Amino acid sequence: MIQLQDIFLNLDGKSVLTNISFSLKDDENLIVLGKSGSGKTVLIKTLMGLYTPVQGTVLIDDVDIHRSRESDVFAVRQKIAMVFQNAALLDSYTVFQNVALPLYERGEKDFAWIRNRVDYCLELVGLPDTREMFPAELSGGMRKRIGIARALVYEPQWIIFDEPVSGLDPMTSREILFYMAKIIREKQITSITITHDLRDLEAIGNRVLFLKDGQCLFFGGIDELYKSNDLSIREFLNR
Repeated sequence: MIQLQDIFLNLDGKSVLTNISFSLKDDENLIVLGKSGSGKTVLIKTLMGLYTPVQGTVLIDDVDIHRSRESDVFAVRQKIAMVFQNAALLDSYTVFQNVALPLYERGEKDFAWIRNRVDYCLELVGLPDTREMFPAELSGGMRKRIGIARALVYEPQWIIFDEPVSGLDPMTSREILFYMAKIIREKQITSITITHDLRDLEAIGNRVLFLKDGQCLFFGGIDELYKSNDLSIREFLNR
């Protein structure tokens, strides 16, 4: 379970997050909505321990991310994977090397096992024949899917998608959302998706956190979100 309790965060003397609280169970998948600059990415970095709040607590499986022993925090972080907005692939590495990298970083030395694991993850995202290709040979959507494969390679408990369909055309966006939904459903991974896109929300999440200017305007189910009378939320949904 992930729990944020009364989080306040300042950056450069400016309030960025104000009184954020929510709980996410292991069978729930969260969508973080809001306009650019609303605090979505800052919130996730705080959850991962990259920013330290001036007040409040982040608990992941009862480990206080900002106050627990370093070894306990490290163990929790090893269970979290991130799919970056730009995929963040290394251009000089093949697809195989990019996907295998987290395993090598964790000290895995069994090459046959690594190869089988990489092949399995590439199958999951529908790109089994790209192992020897380089990122420059891939389309934007393919790079995103390789980023997802890399995030899955060490079987994380939680996975964070940062603007997974940003900058993609509608057809490619549907493709990415299809594989996200498939992985969330089949692998039973708890996911957090940061987005300002409203397409297919029900496929990738069952809980929504809506942020505006670093404050939580809504936390609840998708159906409840669409029934909200908050003017900022209505404007966002109707744009």
